[in-house]
Amino acid sequence: MKKMKNRILLILICGFTMSCWTGCSFHRLLTTVDTSYTQNCTKTDNYGTIDAYEVINMKNKTEFKAAEYINCADGRNLVIVTWSGIHDKTNANLASKVIAKFFSHFHSGEHIQYILVPDESSKNILVYKFENYEPQRTIMSF
Repeated sequence: MKKMKNRILLILICGFTMSCWTGCSFHRLLTTVDTSYTQNCTKTDNYGTIDAYEVINMKNKTEFKAAEYINCADGRNLVIVTWSGIHDKTNANLASKVIAKFFSHFHSGEHIQYILVPDESSKNILVYKFENYEPQRTIMSF
């Protein structure tokens, strides 16, 4: 009985340690991203969090966070997407869908062109540069 109690206690301690480690490292990752862009850019009120659940196993959740930075020192406007799950093709594709939802929510009706900045993107961080554009009008003749 005592051995079983010790095992359960050990499992609980390991679980708490792992959850703290992964949670703290993710928070540190977001803080690093925020500080690098807040020094050179202005963070807007356009930011948010969205959860995605794995279809096969609904217990597996990935949390995506997106934040907008404008008027950067080099003149760019950026949206940074980070996530807490594993870095794989599925989550990268979900992050690109988060970007589409981000712009349709915060910039509804605006003409926005955005592109991934690969040299600034890394593990669990995607950086998108965006700008407003004027739509080209075509004149049709009959």
